[in-house]
Amino acid sequence: MKYKIIFFLLLPLMLITATTSFTPAAVAATNPFLSQKKESVQSPSSKTETAKKFSDSTKIKNNHSKSFYDSAITKVILLQKDIRAKLTVFSRDIKKNSFGKSFWFFLLFSFAYGVVHAVGPGHGKSVVCAYFLSRRGTIYTAVFMSWVITLVHVGSATVAVCLAYLLLSSGMSGFENFNYHLQTASFALVLLIGLWMLFGVIESFFKRNQENRSEPTKCASLKEITAVAFVTGLVPCPGAAIILVYTLSSGILWAGLTAMLFLATGMALTTSIFALTAAKARSFMDRAARGKKAQIFYTAISLSGSLIIISFGALMLSSHL
Repeated sequence: MKYKIIFFLLLPLMLITATTSFTPAAVAATNPFLSQKKESVQSPSSKTETAKKFSDSTKIKNNHSKSFYDSAITKVILLQKDIRAKLTVFSRDIKKNSFGKSFWFFLLFSFAYGVVHAVGPGHGKSVVCAYFLSRRGTIYTAVFMSWVITLVHVGSATVAVCLAYLLLSSGMSGFENFNYHLQTASFALVLLIGLWMLFGVIESFFKRNQENRSEPTKCASLKEITAVAFVTGLVPCPGAAIILVYTLSSGILWAGLTAMLFLATGMALTTSIFALTAAKARSFMDRAARGKKAQIFYTAISLSGSLIIISFGALMLSSHL
């Protein structure tokens, strides 16, 4: 009975993780100013066009047969659009009064945008959940991994947008290939990490059997968590890029850069909830992992977490190439 309770606790989390990873929306979540293939880089020089993209960048197509998940994601995207519209209004006021009330509302809504944006499709949550289902974790390691992923995710978008602006301003056109290869490398590394984790689970299982031990494996080291989080967050964050491109074209890049800290905090909060849920589920499983049957169940869940990461990396890589 105890194992059944744990199974039904973990099953919804596994399904949410898998669904979030493999929907078309997740595959389509790429850099907003670059396409999957060989599209041209969009210059942020036109203030009017960029403002229009900022507030209308996401168009929702009506679909008469939507699943519950699709409906939920649609609501999340619409909410993001509403928040971006508010950010547009605040940014215009910032031009007139740099540190007035609108500036602080701009930061507050950037935080809210980060919370909502992280709920949508993206491989940060998927990898975090799968990782802590296949590894033991604590509150500290779950929050730490979430923060590292978010900081790298937002930081890479900041570097990408600023680099694109500098390259375009100096007449260079090599940014497109750079960003394309960066995404390719990131997806390939996610795939390799999944394979590495799978090998570790299998090796640990046979080692425990040979030594007649039933205790679960040790917690992952901070070094391992940092490496996985860095690779996972390497692809630039689309939400951060949208805000930065608009503030850059409006002449208030400093406000956009400040907002990145609040955006990252909001995203880290949402990602941490997913990470803590997965870590807590794994903790319940470890406490019940006694005896041969429990160890088989424990290994099956660990394998599932690794396979989710492998499948995600393979899917994203194949759709990107």
